[in-house]
Amino acid sequence: MANNTATGCGTLLVVALLVGGCMSLFNGDDEPVAAQPAQPVAVPDWANKPLVEAENEAKALGLDLSSSGLTGSFCSDETDCFIYKTVPKAGTAVTAGAKVAVKWWDKEERTFHRKYRKMPNVVGWSEEKANKLLEPIYWSVEERRKETTRIPVGAHRVLAQSPRAGRPLRVGQKVKLVIGFNFGSTSGDGGGGGSFSSGDGNDGEGRFCGRRWWC
Repeated sequence: MANNTATGCGTLLVVALLVGGCMSLFNGDDEPVAAQPAQPVAVPDWANKPLVEAENEAKALGLDLSSSGLTGSFCSDETDCFIYKTVPKAGTAVTAGAKVAVKWWDKEERTFHRKYRKMPNVVGWSEEKANKLLEPIYWSVEERRKETTRIPVGAHRVLAQSPRAGRPLRVGQKVKLVIGFNFGSTSGDGGGGGSFSSGDGNDGEGRFCGRRWWC
């Protein structure tokens, strides 16, 4: 009799365990697991790195990367375009899928701006010489022409510039030049004409800027 009772108790225990396990299993299906919040991602430091490297890393981190250069958004060779600015800045915590923008320059633009952090003095230079120096940033150079008898007949020379020599030259900043020419006519400025006089000690730059043509 005792054996029958023990066997019956054991059977009930097994049944209870099975029923409890099944209930837990089905209850688990009825209660959805809460989605885990996305872990923040730190914006990488891409300064001076090739654009292609930033694009690959952004993709791996799940970031939405956009890029633009000094002359547009097309980079003919992504290994030859280097990043100089990131928004948000490097180290900023963002979520996956966040938008990150980078600005890049090509090798020639980078070399020029690293060498000329301040505007060089090109006043008095020939147009050809000035254009050769500024060729890496030709897209930012604006020229205005003025006939003058201050220079030899047939010559083309820089009469004024902005920014002035020695002023900081920002990346992407416009550079404006006044190119004087002399075709030998008598309709020129008669040797300098007021606004280009060098009496201010700045090769005419001070008075020229004083007229607020661009300064």
